[in-house]
Amino acid sequence: MTRPPPNPDLLSLNTATVREKWSLKDAIAGCARHRIRGISTWRDKLVEMGVKDAAKATRDNGLTVTGLYGAGRFPASDRKARQAAIDEVRRAIDDAATLEARCLGLLSGSLPRDWKDLAGAREMVRDGIGQVLDQARSGGVPLAIEPMHPVHCAATSCVNTLGHALDLCDELDGANAVRR
Repeated sequence: MTRPPPNPDLLSLNTATVREKWSLKDAIAGCARHRIRGISTWRDKLVEMGVKDAAKATRDNGLTVTGLYGAGRFPASDRKARQAAIDEVRRAIDDAATLEARCLGLLSGSLPRDWKDLAGAREMVRDGIGQVLDQARSGGVPLAIEPMHPVHCAATSCVNTLGHALDLCDELDGANAVRR
């Protein structure tokens, strides 16, 4: 049995894969040129282009923003840094709403430097998401929690299993949790 050729209309480009070579503007043009209808971008590239310009360019090129990434990192060693992370997620929610992104992908964050309290870091993730959840809901922005392999715990993410991510959803949303 031969497989049909891939359908680029069903693809989404995660701009992390082209970040060294392309600006967000280049990635949008590349997707349009190759009939890739979805794009997910990272906040640093979005800031370079500007949110309103990126929203217009994606719409003008018939693209769907499948995700916005690069916000989160809730665990921090002091209250000021924690609040800064929460404020950054709030700005990212607004950006995702402007882009009409299908989700805001949260990088949960890792253990703060010189910490060994994994449970405490995970509590900060839960509490941080809890503080922004109503804003995300009212803006129509689903929050995506991406579990990462435990090897990334010290540098990237203290949410390390699908079970843990789903438990966070259940805890934050109770009986109304949506599992996809």
